[in-house]
Amino acid sequence: MTPDVSSAQLVARPYERLSDKKGGTSLERQAADNTAAAAENAWRLGAAYVDDGLSASRFATKVRGDFTQLIADLSDGPTGRECSFGADILMLWESSRGSRRVGEWVDLIELCEEKGVRIWVTTHERLYDPRNGRDRKSLLDDAVDSEYESYKTHTRVVGTAALEAGKGRPHGAAPDGLMPVYDEKTGDLVTWIENSERSAPVKKLFELLEAGQTLNRIEGIFKDAGYLNLSGKPFRREHLRDLALRHAYAGLRHHKGAVYDGVWEGIVPVTRFWNVQRILSDPSRRKTRGGRAVHALTAGLWCARCDSGHGVNTRKGRNVYRCQNGCVMIHKEPVDDLIIGSEIVGRDGKVTRQLGSLLAFLAREDIYALLTASRGDDKSLQDLRGRLARERAEMTKMEKADADTLEEAQVLARSIKKKRAVINDLEEQERQIALPPVLLKLVRPGIDVWESWNQIPISAQREVVRIVLSPHLLGRVYIHPSPRTGPDQPILERIEYRRTDDV
Repeated sequence: MTPDVSSAQLVARPYERLSDKKGGTSLERQAADNTAAAAENAWRLGAAYVDDGLSASRFATKVRGDFTQLIADLSDGPTGRECSFGADILMLWESSRGSRRVGEWVDLIELCEEKGVRIWVTTHERLYDPRNGRDRKSLLDDAVDSEYESYKTHTRVVGTAALEAGKGRPHGAAPDGLMPVYDEKTGDLVTWIENSERSAPVKKLFELLEAGQTLNRIEGIFKDAGYLNLSGKPFRREHLRDLALRHAYAGLRHHKGAVYDGVWEGIVPVTRFWNVQRILSDPSRRKTRGGRAVHALTAGLWCARCDSGHGVNTRKGRNVYRCQNGCVMIHKEPVDDLIIGSEIVGRDGKVTRQLGSLLAFLAREDIYALLTASRGDDKSLQDLRGRLARERAEMTKMEKADADTLEEAQVLARSIKKKRAVINDLEEQERQIALPPVLLKLVRPGIDVWESWNQIPISAQREVVRIVLSPHLLGRVYIHPSPRTGPDQPILERIEYRRTDDV
């Protein structure tokens, strides 16, 4: 239709938006229709504002750059012609292309009213004047209808995603190391399978992490092995951590904090996956700068006065263990000799080894039989270990959670207490049948514990320290203040092993 105004000198500027790159009306189609409308009404067409693939819904998470620019241009002058907008008419292919947010749409209408800018909707073949009550009502009605449709779409999509997750169905692009399988008739994603050409680095990553290697070390190992990511570049520490957190590799579907069994076969054992999650979420891994700890026992020494951990300092040319609050300090070398062990070279050059309490515990002849008697590879054990690792990972997340209200804090505290009780019970069961993987290398029959200890990386040594120097095994090691000063400090009198049961 032809507007009831003299339009020979009118200038129109389109705002074209593609909200859905997969199924929306193309920008080319919108531009062509807007151009035809301008020609039919004899308007001079100005430069278009274009947002490619950015939703106008209130559920959108990305900023629409040209829409923001449109608002700014309309705002900086007395009229549409005299501001940066520089036109008399704002052209929209359909009203929802302006905004599906009622508040945002009202602001745009009021701004157009203030600047004397009319709004042309191409699909309506109509020019609206915001100063006219009926026109204004029509535009606002469209906004309400659009927002409601947006809400229904959002609810449908979210509900479908949750339902599909509960069924364990895959979603999105396959992670590196997996590949998609599609239905030949419908083209729908059916499942994921192992991509044998890309899965080796993923499997190796989980193996190394479970064995106690740090992400920094694994980055170097992967570089030396020539492993490259999908971009053809060496794996970086941050990328490796991201891969290690993906539930999909264990055949699990993760959605909004919930975990379901996936319909695909994982390429990483479930137990290994949850062990790695516990390792990565352990706050003690972040106590050293860049994760490069260089002293094994700092992972297992505690202050008897303030219950804090220890670091290593230098005092009068000697290394000392010093509690984080400065309560106690003790020479490092005799503590290492007492707990780890030492080598003494005799006059004849013969080396004599003296195992410390930790290595002597691991070297017990009955330790392997004691801790692995019922281990096996039966399903019940695997289920137990998987559940325990999962509960530990969830416990760590709970402890890190922040409550907004007192009521939420109370609920969280009760949940943590219940979770701790579950973990304690599972740990008691596990102690009767198995050891964590990092210890298995040290307690196999016929192995030299001293040699094995010195061959594993510091990160693995620290993991062993955390496990063995615990209340349920050898005991938690507490260091007491010295009862006297002087060079001959009573080391044995200052170290206490606190344990809850005998082993």
